[in-house]
Amino acid sequence: MRLWTIQDKAAYEDLCVNNILRCNEKLADWLREDNFKRSYDWLVSEMKKRVGKPFVDVKYPIWAWYLLDGKNVKPDLRRTEFNNYVGEHYILEVEIPDNKVLLSDEETWHVVLNNGYLSRFDDLDAIEEDDKWFDGLPSNKQERVKHESWQNIFDKTLNPWKYVQSTFWELRMEQIVSTRKFVGKRKE
Repeated sequence: MRLWTIQDKAAYEDLCVNNILRCNEKLADWLREDNFKRSYDWLVSEMKKRVGKPFVDVKYPIWAWYLLDGKNVKPDLRRTEFNNYVGEHYILEVEIPDNKVLLSDEETWHVVLNNGYLSRFDDLDAIEEDDKWFDGLPSNKQERVKHESWQNIFDKTLNPWKYVQSTFWELRMEQIVSTRKFVGKRKE
């Protein structure tokens, strides 16, 4: 599967030295935020079920893009999605075996990040009714139903996926197809 991952200078240098890159949770700023950590822990449990357990010293995955605007092409770094990169980074085009990758809808992933309920409907009226139904559930049942709804981020049949992210446990040097360095400057 052809993917594109963006890594900072330290991660890229680690990959070059060790010929392998795995997520270093000590350097992952997003894990310091409770909502993100809870969501990432949930995703890790799904990865274990769907692509297998990580290596002994791995707790979190590497992230990459599979589709941007419905296309499996190298990301255009001029897009607003990439304006938050500051400093030296590398965009790596990689080839990872399909059975080692978990794909998910990037747009609906934000519902998981925000600890929300993810409706299966795409019609606004139906979503509103579904949300009312969910809000009427007892709180202990809401939590279970909410977590079950998160499975929808993996369901390609719900809506056409335009922005698809991928996660995998490690990246090996021999999986890199091409590398491009860029220096990100935050847009004001």
